[in-house]
Amino acid sequence: MKTLLVGINAKYIHTNLAIRNISAYCNDEDITIYEATINDSIDCILEDIISAEAQIVGFSCYLWNINDVLYLGENVKKIKPDTTIVLGGPEVSYEVEDLLKENYYIDYIILNEGEERFHKLLGFFKGEISLESIDGLAYRYKNNIVVNQPKEYVYLNKIPFSYTDDEENLNHKLVYYETSRGCVFRCAFCLSSLETQVRTANLEKVKEDLSKFTQLGVRVVKLVDRSFNCDLNRAIDLLDIIRQLPGNTVFHCEINPELVNDTFIKSLEGLENRLQFEVGVQSTKPETLREISRTPDVKRVLKGIEMLKTTGIKLHVDLIAGLPYETFDMFGYSFDDIYNQYPHEIQLGFLKLLKGTRLREKADKYGIVYRSKPPYQILYNKYITYSELCILSGIAQLLDKYYNTGRFNLSLAHLEKSFNRPFEMYLSFYYYCKERDIFRNKNSLKTRYDILYDFALSLGVDAKLFSDIVKFDFMLTSGKGALPDCIDMIEDRRFLKKAKEYIYNEKWIKSKLPQAFGLSSNELSKKLSYGLFNYDVPNNTNKKEKGIIFFDNYGEHYYAEFKIR
Repeated sequence: MKTLLVGINAKYIHTNLAIRNISAYCNDEDITIYEATINDSIDCILEDIISAEAQIVGFSCYLWNINDVLYLGENVKKIKPDTTIVLGGPEVSYEVEDLLKENYYIDYIILNEGEERFHKLLGFFKGEISLESIDGLAYRYKNNIVVNQPKEYVYLNKIPFSYTDDEENLNHKLVYYETSRGCVFRCAFCLSSLETQVRTANLEKVKEDLSKFTQLGVRVVKLVDRSFNCDLNRAIDLLDIIRQLPGNTVFHCEINPELVNDTFIKSLEGLENRLQFEVGVQSTKPETLREISRTPDVKRVLKGIEMLKTTGIKLHVDLIAGLPYETFDMFGYSFDDIYNQYPHEIQLGFLKLLKGTRLREKADKYGIVYRSKPPYQILYNKYITYSELCILSGIAQLLDKYYNTGRFNLSLAHLEKSFNRPFEMYLSFYYYCKERDIFRNKNSLKTRYDILYDFALSLGVDAKLFSDIVKFDFMLTSGKGALPDCIDMIEDRRFLKKAKEYIYNEKWIKSKLPQAFGLSSNELSKKLSYGLFNYDVPNNTNKKEKGIIFFDNYGEHYYAEFKIR
């Protein structure tokens, strides 16, 4: 039977691993995969699905796409009533009876893992197997809804490599892969806590699969393993595999900081350009951590992050607002604990009450009120108000627009000196932006520099000094182009002439900016830019001295020349 598997991703750069795995696992069947995004026209997607003329249409269901899936499923059924509609994925693996009762057009729902169950369902359509024998399947029988509870797990070694040579633009996509399923942790807010058995793929298979990614020219592979370093020896073996791979493919992994030790750190040597780590801390309040079944040993967690920072590997650290027992003020201290570690990125997320999780079941205990539609985000609880969560939402935007970009590092560091704590700085910045209705506007990068500059002036920061600091951040990370309005332009012909003398002095270039050595005049003008400064901002912001700073427009390198004669 002709089958279409549909994955509606959150972004264009994402890929859907689930439908690829099922297609690869059922490689003896007539299956086509189809991907779109939630930003695409829903009716164009509907037209594509109908045009495929499939007898079976399977949808991969997540928080971000479930509303689109239900719309599509209903209308596919109306247009082609004989089409079999199958749903699967985390968003439909719980409360399945209600879902079937409320949506007449859904024929089958596959619970949890889909590879073997979908394969068996196709076998049922061919008369090879009965529905009763398929575990993890919900369906209608006469006037009743039948739910066969999941019993069996898939062996990961049986799932073939699911990306094909003929896929276009994989080198521009975020590609997902798993070397294990299940999680050793039991976080009360996470669906992975419900899968108690951790299963791993054979390392030989993993090595072969990861090698194929490099052959396909994939730029970033996100390993969706929930506990990459829960088994230290296996994690080190995986790192050795990555170390031996050719090419520049980067692997994104989720790391548990409390499990980091000296042995693990040593195994990361030389991999700073091949790895990215995501670190889920969520909170640093011990009472909160205990309640959500996380380790309450905050010192150990922060020590793990500190150790990871020494490796030079990009670190992305997660916090969650709205957890039990954590008030607005208490969350501020969790924020400070993480911010003071200075990871590359901080994600301030908000509690989502996912179907099947313990926190959703115990929502009344904590007074949690949440949105009834996906993603089921918290509105308030006993400990934090709706208004306070709105403030944190604004601070999350400021983190994304400023801190996480890496384009404002010196500026933010200088502003911190005006406050006792990082959270106080962001709270003050939030109120400044809120009063001026800044959050409602789409502000360009240059405008964001101007906003930060004006905020600094409102604090009484020295205007000329901060203009130089902003100028340094902008020129270091943004390359050539018109400067933001707030940057003080220094016109000094003597210094401009001196800058050109340096640039065209091969001996000086070789010594100070070797990455530009040997380039022609035309190439130099493209690669290098320079600015005149009143202060030696990269070395000592209190030192007022005119000088020139040279910038590499294609890689964040600079050289400051202040002792000019």
